[in-house]
Amino acid sequence: MDHNLYIVVLSLFVCFLFSLISIEWAQRNSGEHKTPQRFLIIGSVTMGLALWATHYMGMLSIQSPVPFVYDLLTMISAFVVGVVFSYVSFYLFQYNLQKQQKKLLTPVITFVFGIISVHTIGILSMHIHMPLQTDPVLIFLSVGTAFLFSWIGFQILLLNPFKLRMTLASLSFTSGVSLMHYIGEMALVGSTPTFNWHNEFPLTNINILTTLLVLGATTIVLILYILEQLDQKKIVQQRIDLLESEHRYNSLFDLNPEGVFVIGPDRNFIKANHSIETITGYSFEELQKMPYTSLLKETDVEISLAFLKRVMQGETVKHPLTIYHKDGHEVELEITSIPYSIKNTITAVIGIAKDMTAINEAQNFKQRAQTLSYVGELAAGLAHEIRNPLTSIKGFAQLFKSHYASNEKDHFLGIMLRETERINFIISQLMILAKPHMIIKHEHNLIDVINCSIKYLKDDIDSRTPTFNLDLPGKPVYFKCEGNLMTQLFLNVLKNAVEATPSWGTISVSLQQGDSALQIIIKDDGHGIPDHILPLIGQPFYTTKEGNPGLGLLICYQIVEYHGGKMNIVSKEGCGTTVSIEFPANVANKEAELLETSLV
Repeated sequence: MDHNLYIVVLSLFVCFLFSLISIEWAQRNSGEHKTPQRFLIIGSVTMGLALWATHYMGMLSIQSPVPFVYDLLTMISAFVVGVVFSYVSFYLFQYNLQKQQKKLLTPVITFVFGIISVHTIGILSMHIHMPLQTDPVLIFLSVGTAFLFSWIGFQILLLNPFKLRMTLASLSFTSGVSLMHYIGEMALVGSTPTFNWHNEFPLTNINILTTLLVLGATTIVLILYILEQLDQKKIVQQRIDLLESEHRYNSLFDLNPEGVFVIGPDRNFIKANHSIETITGYSFEELQKMPYTSLLKETDVEISLAFLKRVMQGETVKHPLTIYHKDGHEVELEITSIPYSIKNTITAVIGIAKDMTAINEAQNFKQRAQTLSYVGELAAGLAHEIRNPLTSIKGFAQLFKSHYASNEKDHFLGIMLRETERINFIISQLMILAKPHMIIKHEHNLIDVINCSIKYLKDDIDSRTPTFNLDLPGKPVYFKCEGNLMTQLFLNVLKNAVEATPSWGTISVSLQQGDSALQIIIKDDGHGIPDHILPLIGQPFYTTKEGNPGLGLLICYQIVEYHGGKMNIVSKEGCGTTVSIEFPANVANKEAELLETSLV
């Protein structure tokens, strides 16, 4: 029986195209669990149309002189049966994938039974006026090819995703459907089909309504597929934009040097970056288990909750906040709270925490530098104005005592001379505070400087001194400095330690030499400094000692600064005081270098 090869090729193309579209829609449903079942239904309808159109166009290609009569309802029922069995087979295939069983026998048998049903009902819908015969071997062969290629198609779909997976599966399904049709045709007609490009097309075999249904269904499927591809392209682009936006958000969140966090209405942390972990000392897992109010002072909880309420109402609030670090010390922050809304509903609060510790230290340093500058200017002026008349007074008092003093006058003149020496000492301290005319630095062994300071201190006080515990290197430690100022520095710090330590106490002095820095640590086990006084230590003219001008530590800070170093005081009442002085190892800062060579 001759066939029009143009129609045969067209039927194969339609079957392949619809199979490819059907598999793509059905696989999209299995890959996206939130996608409704409509993709599975559309894919099943498309596969049913592929089976039905292949059978119809295959029969239409037969060059038969006998006209065919079609029963429209029966043909429609063949299409419905193809859709139902396609849906069931796809559903069973996806079900097995979700259960990780990967059993193909059930979906393959269902799909093959659908192919057989479509072809059988399709033949019954055509009243062919010619004798038919049955060849069991060919019938078995047609069913076998349908089963084999269907099994291969589903097996290909099980493979890991790659570009040709759905294409090869569609070719396999098309082969199974087409071979089942033409081998089955041989089993019924009893002759080998032939294919010819030049045969005339029998117009008598065309059913106009059925043809229009096939063309209409094909057009609708193609239009739906094109629209779906365009929509899918938009969805993919939206996802790419969303991923890029999410990446930018995560980068801004995670890599932000300032602390960024998200707090829910229940006051718990939803998200926090690494900076928040550094600021608070807690890991994110620990922060999730506690309300943020547990980090606050008790006096700040109500104020913070009031701010939180305002932000949840849609207001952006900027306010200071003090929290407790995991180690126990306080951390001053500046918080900017921003409402976080989803679909016009505020669900959380985004907070940006700025650690004000460094900023406050910089402001304090600036203020302290200005104070030192003012004190230095004042000290320089007062020293020159007072020292000249003071020298005259002291000289005449000494002269009067040596020539005209009696016992009673000698007592009063002694008081005058001692007070004059006291005023002269204060002036000398002020002169150190004033910017020196020149600092001449030489290499000095700090071990000798420390020992010299301790010797001066012991000579100046009584024998009931605390015990000195020295931890100094066995070899010299040279540092380029001004020897007298460095001795004055250690002498002032050691004198404060002696005055704060009982006679049975201990003062530890250690010198540590590193590659880039020298560190001198002076520690006593005296009464310590109260917390409310510690911030005031080192301010000009502040003292807790009667008769003391309050310039000793200020001078120490100034000397350390002249040599490019830094000094830190740590103390707790009842637990002693530790003074840490650190200098760069033979590296002077720019200010110190200028001071060496410039006159003021």
